[in-house]
Amino acid sequence: MTYNEFVRWLKKMGVEVSKGKGRHSMKATYNGKTVPLPFHGAKEIGEGVRKTIIKQLGLK
Repeated sequence: MTYNEFVRWLKKMGVEVSKGKGRHSMKATYNGKTVPLPFHGAKEIGEGVRKTIIKQLGLK
């Protein structure tokens, strides 16, 4: 799964994705939880990174 596909999936799940500040180019917010979201466009996202973001947001 690429970063673009992952961001689309997050939005479909109801996560608000917005531009961040500093080193992190994006942030994801869901039910009051905000997580920095690395963004590298068409590159593949690591399975561990993807699972960690999902867990931190409380989606699964």
